[in-house]
Amino acid sequence: MKLKALKPRLHNIVFHTHTVSGIVISFALFIIFYAGAVALFMEELYPWENPEARFEAPPPTDVDYDRILTIIQNENPNFDTSYRFSLVPPKKTDPFVHLYGYQKTTDGTSERFEAQIHPITYKIHTTGEPKTHMARTLYELHFFHQIPVAGLYISGFVAFFFLFAIITGVLTHWKNIITKFYAFTVKGKWKQIWTNGHVSLGFIALPFQIIYAVTGALLGLSILLLAPSAFLMFDGDTNEIIKAVRPDAGITYDKNAKVIEGQVSLNSIYSELTETYPNKEVTLLYSTNFGKEDGTVNARIDDLTGIAGDGIFVYSYKTGELLQAVQPDDKSYSEGAYGVLIKLHYATYGGLFLKIIYFILAMITCYIIISGVMIWRTARDNKRYTEAQRRFHHRVTKVYLAITLSMFPALALIFIANKIVPLAVADRIVYVNTIFFLGWLSLSIAGLYWNNYRALNRNYILIGGVLGLLIPVANGLVTGDWIWITLVNQQYYIFCVDMTWLIIGISSLLFCFSYSKLKDETKNQSSSDKEKKNTKSKTHVKPPTPVLQNFVKN
Repeated sequence: MKLKALKPRLHNIVFHTHTVSGIVISFALFIIFYAGAVALFMEELYPWENPEARFEAPPPTDVDYDRILTIIQNENPNFDTSYRFSLVPPKKTDPFVHLYGYQKTTDGTSERFEAQIHPITYKIHTTGEPKTHMARTLYELHFFHQIPVAGLYISGFVAFFFLFAIITGVLTHWKNIITKFYAFTVKGKWKQIWTNGHVSLGFIALPFQIIYAVTGALLGLSILLLAPSAFLMFDGDTNEIIKAVRPDAGITYDKNAKVIEGQVSLNSIYSELTETYPNKEVTLLYSTNFGKEDGTVNARIDDLTGIAGDGIFVYSYKTGELLQAVQPDDKSYSEGAYGVLIKLHYATYGGLFLKIIYFILAMITCYIIISGVMIWRTARDNKRYTEAQRRFHHRVTKVYLAITLSMFPALALIFIANKIVPLAVADRIVYVNTIFFLGWLSLSIAGLYWNNYRALNRNYILIGGVLGLLIPVANGLVTGDWIWITLVNQQYYIFCVDMTWLIIGISSLLFCFSYSKLKDETKNQSSSDKEKKNTKSKTHVKPPTPVLQNFVKN
């Protein structure tokens, strides 16, 4: 099946813009998708990440949230409820109750405050910086939060140019896109193999990539995108934009409001919502100006399966009256747009199965990015380019491959670091992150010394496979929760993490072994064929006859 092609001049323009935009963002885009694919399972990874969280959480309805707030206020008198604070109820993946807020400092300013509370004993487990941050580090990496100020904007611009690359890529291959999809083969020259995989897998993952390009650009560049809308529609008042998207965020509060005894509590709000919406979960309780006349107590609910099953409720602290509500499954476009955007990006709908689908499609996208780089490289490995240009293309490709492919062993390294650095160590997160980023940097630099692309790929897979096999061993040695014990104890999240790395490690080593064996067999076959050819040529050459010799002499 052939579709109508672009005109030659337009095709060349689109093709070159696709190539340039793709090669510029390729390594940054790979990092976003690779780290983001793992960050999808941030909640599921937490029981493995934090051994202290390996206990069964009580039903969230049994937790006394007012008691938790009172305990925090008594233990930390500087905790300021006039600022916004929030409580995250316990869940299967994270049995602790998390409290986030602000506390006053000695110089009169405020700083962020965080605490973990045991939902059964009501003891404050930790305050301040959490003990572990592994999955969160990967999540922040996929938004480039490690780069101060500009990181989020960089990720937004990368997503925007990714959307541009998708559109130009579709237009480039539009004429034969269906034919190329069904004609996929792994035979022929490497350029053709890379192109086949790039087009066919890109066609499969196209809807997924469009979703992430759009949502990533909107989340990363939200401020830049909202500012023009505010000037055009609301005379520059950004609060009106915020009210349209998030009604609860548009409420104004008086810092000097009168302190009163409220008629509503966190427990009453929680109970009312769980009774009204029995098929949904209260995912967050939060308040602003708590204890004051204009204070509010708010809650978010979600069914965690539907794309529009979330809702927001705002209650008056003074009267308990429902002030605002974004009803689940019944909301306006502006009220539901932001929630749908978040759910599409973070896969917080459809359950664990959808996250697995997202993960597979993200890995396919990573392959598409690498194949695009290899297409760019092989297309320039010919006599049309000077030797200096070809060396430059080779160096660029090697740098890109070193940065991207080294993420596999670096990912295994942060899992190991999360276990070998004791939980009791102060500034533990700094040490774990340092091991990860320095390890990634060292692996990337090492790849620059491997001029052969096959050797570079094989070595990273080998290193990652070995480190991957050490992960379940490290978990067993440090925590005592060996893979068979977690299976028997029905600790399935912990078991799945160890088993996944075990499968990845074994598969990686088998791949390297098979690759080396295949390479040796190919080399031996090549030598044997060459020897046979020489023997055959010698056999068919007949020596000159005496008559012919005499004729030549005469």
